[in-house]
Amino acid sequence: MKHNHIRIAAAIAMTAVTLGVAAPVASAVGTHRDRAAASQAAESLRPTAGDVRDLISHMRADGADTQLIREFEQYAKQLENPDAHKGEEAERILGSGTIIRKLIVAGLRHGGVWAGKIVGKLHKKSGDFLKRNGGKVADAIEDVESWSETALTIALVKAGVPADIAKDLAMAIMMVAA
Repeated sequence: MKHNHIRIAAAIAMTAVTLGVAAPVASAVGTHRDRAAASQAAESLRPTAGDVRDLISHMRADGADTQLIREFEQYAKQLENPDAHKGEEAERILGSGTIIRKLIVAGLRHGGVWAGKIVGKLHKKSGDFLKRNGGKVADAIEDVESWSETALTIALVKAGVPADIAKDLAMAIMMVAA
């Protein structure tokens, strides 16, 4: 009888050790999978040369600033062939973060395929709001200096965007800007 208790206690202890070690490992594997999925989702939101050229065509149709269009054309060329443009003035004009911010603002203001990717990451209510008020959202975030989800949310709320939609938009914009 005493040996059965020892066997049961040993089995329970072994199970506890196994679960105690297995749980953190399983958690780490899950976290790694989540990070990989988030990275893949964020990567798919990066603008392609085609996205930038589509935006440029919308900007031309809307009569947008020609200097900004030229900057975007240079960026599209860099995306198509990054090695060929090393050392050119285009790289020195804007850092990657700055050009992405300008692309986001222009995309919200002028529409296009890439702006549709942002809308696709939103809840239906927020996406509908953005489709109707892209210019208002672009105006609200254009002059925000230090982009963060909180800073963008505050700027959007100050511009009259409902708080729940502002938070959703800020989150989607930061996914694209990251």
